[in-house]
Amino acid sequence: MTTTITRATVVGGHDGRAEIEVELTYANGGTSTISLDEEACTASLDAAGITSIDDLVGRPWSIVLPALELLGDTHARSRHP
Repeated sequence: MTTTITRATVVGGHDGRAEIEVELTYANGGTSTISLDEEACTASLDAAGITSIDDLVGRPWSIVLPALELLGDTHARSRHP
């Protein structure tokens, strides 16, 4: 089993701009949450042909990696409660 997106929600970012908060679930059952900024979200969703963030749920984590590789890791950050 690959790391899977189990939740995707629009949230306010630290700079006041919208971000997508993505919960990842790993094969061992562990989870983590990251935020993707607008640029990473747009690039990832467009490249994958996704028209709604609801369509991210159930998809492999690798769906957002091309955008992060293209834009750099400054477009994603860990979100800890």
